[in-house]
Amino acid sequence: MLGKAYSHEVHVYVSNGSVAHFTIREMHQLYMSWQMWVLILVGFFIMATGHPITLPQFDSFGLRLAFWLIALFFYLAASALYSRLTCRIWRKLFGGPIPLILLSLPLVLSCTYLTSALLTVLFEPGKAPFHSMTWQMNVRNILVAHVFETVALLWLLPAQRARQEQTCSQRTVTLAGRRFLLSDIARVKAAEHYLEIYGAGGVEVIRERMATCLEQLDPNDGIQTHRSHWVAADSAEALKGRTLRLVDGETVPVARGRLNDVRDWVDAQTTLQETA
Repeated sequence: MLGKAYSHEVHVYVSNGSVAHFTIREMHQLYMSWQMWVLILVGFFIMATGHPITLPQFDSFGLRLAFWLIALFFYLAASALYSRLTCRIWRKLFGGPIPLILLSLPLVLSCTYLTSALLTVLFEPGKAPFHSMTWQMNVRNILVAHVFETVALLWLLPAQRARQEQTCSQRTVTLAGRRFLLSDIARVKAAEHYLEIYGAGGVEVIRERMATCLEQLDPNDGIQTHRSHWVAADSAEALKGRTLRLVDGETVPVARGRLNDVRDWVDAQTTLQETA
């Protein structure tokens, strides 16, 4: 269930008119990257050291910095579930990608109001907790968040994918005591106690379990269409009924219980190829 949630893909319109897409897994990986944190910390330092008019209710550097860090915590904690639910609702109502600024607006406002109320209650209890924010501050917060999100989607995410592709091309999987270059594997088929490994060089049959192979792979590498079949990401071409057609003309079966996951995965791969 967690793996399905991580592979859920979000499609958004960015300010330059392009459509960006990312999975929840990619979002979490981006949050953990040092490049993203350098961008965030530099931006937060600039905002926290700015004139107190930007946060008039907090006249010290410490409180202004705390405001942004706590708001960021709330944002990161809620963003995955919020993005999934919001995009699902938008797709049902309007279809297609959601504009990025509309996606982030409710989340940013909620996080900043909650943070402002929390700090007001703790450090200035005599003030009304939800009266500290002004419309000018709300507009500023929304625009600041939008700039950060746009930079992340247009520059940081593609750079992250490029690094992962380079790493993937050098990765290996160990099966039956042998190392196989992951980039050379097109698909894997389990046949009783053996694995048939298909690649550019033909088919190799080794005595190994499918589970041993799968535990060395992640969702970005490919997908298990059936308990006996795994397909690499760059090998799939199209889904026809309960059959997945591959780029080499071969087909593999898709289990009924995996059909929706495989369909979503194929759509995501098609989008990646179109935007590459």
